Amino acid sequence: MLGRPFGVKSTPARGRGIGTKLLVPTVNLAPYAGLLPGFGVYVTRLTVQASGAARCFQSVTNVGNRPTFEGAGFGVETHILGFEPIELNDDTPVELEFLLRLRGEITWPSPDALKAQIFKDVARAKRYFRQL
Repeated sequence: MLGRPFGVKSTPARGRGIGTKLLVPTVNLAPYAGLLPGFGVYVTRLTVQASGAARCFQSVTNVGNRPTFEGAGFGVETHILGFEPIELNDDTPVELEFLLRLRGEITWPSPDALKAQIFKDVARAKRYFRQL
């Protein structure tokens, strides 16, 4: 309806390290007071303003309360596809564009079940980007 992808501008925030433990490291967005899409998993594009240049990454993002992990609370966390190391600090400007909703947020019976679903979500996101 906007004629362009919905996006938010923020900065990174330190997470709990759960994504890294599951072999799907994420960039967590700092608390954001503006509008966000509904809880769920999305195909996204993350633009990072690092070292004076913008770098754009294909990504998959979860918006929600991360119910599989007791007490994790609300967060917006993005897994970069084909990640290349970049310098991020608490002041690095990032823009996250939401391109396609993959599914709603689900409570998984175990971290391993969540990890298996994340890999399926990543495969769907990669197919989306190949079709562009």
